[in-house]
Order: sequence, then C-alpha cells, then structure tokens
Amino acid sequence: MLSVNIPVYNIDARPLVLQLTEQAKKLDCAVKISVYDDGSDEQFKKINRELCRVSLVIYKEMSENLGRAAIRNKMGQEAVFEYLLFIDADSTIISEKYLENYLEKIQNADVLCGGTSYQSDPPESQDELLRWLYGTKREAISATKRNEKKGFIITSNNFLIKKELFKKVHFRENIGRYGHEDTLLGYDLFRHGVLPVHIQNPVEHTGLEDARAFLTKTKTALENLHFITHEILNEAPEFIQQVHFLSRYERITKLIPEFVFRFFYSAFYGPMEKNLTGKKPRLFWFDLYKLCIYSTIKNRES
Repeated sequence: MLSVNIPVYNIDARPLVLQLTEQAKKLDCAVKISVYDDGSDEQFKKINRELCRVSLVIYKEMSENLGRAAIRNKMGQEAVFEYLLFIDADSTIISEKYLENYLEKIQNADVLCGGTSYQSDPPESQDELLRWLYGTKREAISATKRNEKKGFIITSNNFLIKKELFKKVHFRENIGRYGHEDTLLGYDLFRHGVLPVHIQNPVEHTGLEDARAFLTKTKTALENLHFITHEILNEAPEFIQQVHFLSRYERITKLIPEFVFRFFYSAFYGPMEKNLTGKKPRLFWFDLYKLCIYSTIKNRES
C-alpha cells in the first residue's frame, strides 16, 4: 500500500531508515522502504549498503548522479505500491505515529504535505546559525498556516502523493540546477486541478549547512527560480502570485527601482555577508540579500 522513498546523496541514511522500519512493522498494511543512492562517495555507499540486510528495505545504487528531480521520478516509477511517501535523508522522525498519521489522512487528498521542524535550541556551531534561524522562522510552519498561505507550494522533503497521479505529474527533469523543483511540481499539480493538503506531521531537518554553503545554495536556487519563471513558464502570473518571494519582489520593485538593489549589493555585499555568517545573523539582511541577488540575476540574464 505505501512505498516510502528516500533518495540519498553523501549521507548516512541508516538512522532514518531504521526509525521507519520499526514503525512500518507495527502497521497492518504493506510497506516498502526504497533507498536509492544517487552517486554518493564510496564511504557513504559502504555505510548504507548495510541496509540491504534490513527487512522491508530496497537498496539500490545509481551508476551516476541523476539529480534531485530524476532520482525522485525514478523511485516513483519503480515503487511497488499505490501511495508514494518521499522523505529527504537528512531527516529525523519525531512522531512515533509518523507513518500512521499519513495513513489516517490518506483518503483526504491526492497530495499530503507533513511539514518540517527544527530543534528548539540553536546549534552550537556559529556556522549553522543562519540555516537554523531561517528554518525555525520560515520553514517550521503549522499545518493550519500552511493551508491558509501556501497555495500550491509543496516541500518535497516530506510529502505523500498517489502513484497514479505521480505518473502523470512528476518532477520536471529539464532543470539542471538546484532549487525549486518542488515549487514547479506544485504548480504543475495546480494546473491539473490538484492542491496539496497540509497536515501536522513534520520531520526534523537535521542537515544544517554552514552559512556560506547556505548562501551559495540560495544564489543557485534563485538562479533556478528565475529560469523556471522566465524560461519555462514564460512569467505565468499565477506562478508569480503564489510564490511568496516573487510576489514580494514585484511589490517592492514597484516602489524601489531594481537598480537600487544592485547598487546596494555592490556597495554592501561584504557587511551583509559578515552579518549572515556571524554570531547574530538577522533575517532582515537575508531577505535584502535575496532581493539584491535576484535583481542582479535578472539584469544579467536580460
């Protein structure tokens, strides 16, 4: 009935998989847990090969890195059961009834999103403070608020979808860079008349990047968002309105010319990054940083 899909890249997936197998054994329905390694370094493959001996687990290694979209599509296509649950490997299950919670709601919608949580205490490492702060303030949102505000937005680290639907609407593989694959999937589902239902069933995100790596990923994600918006969707108004960053960017740049953000970025790039990688990062500067980056990308691409 339920196929749990965990794509893996350079991470030890054993703790997450063992949590899930313990829960699956207590259920009255059939469960398979697929773990697909997407071209990890040998040291991680060696660790995760132990999962071959775990009951309920299907472990496979890709001969090359397929990428975030393609590996998830492959797992969905090869899954054996009618419902697909996708979980990122850098997650910890925080509810003893995590799988049961999904199964209880499984008839309520074609797509269910469980949400994300973070540890309540800040990390000891200063390098991880920005990622933790952003996660706790912007990603760890209750199901009620997500249902009110998220629209078609899906977070692919923890969601369930019917396999028949996923055969028709899946991740697009013509996006070469990192970021917003799930945003585009949500939009494609919306175009097919499907909206996600958000439930309170989060996993804890444990893979906190250091601040500089997070800023680099943010830049790449914004480049991808621009590519999706302008090259793939031809500036579809519905997409721009529903994606919070894009709608906010449009509103702000009606009041403040875009070149102002590019000038500010060139003049204050150093101080902004100093704050964001320091002991007391502020999300105000991170939001401004993103506006500056996106303005620069738009100017460059045009």
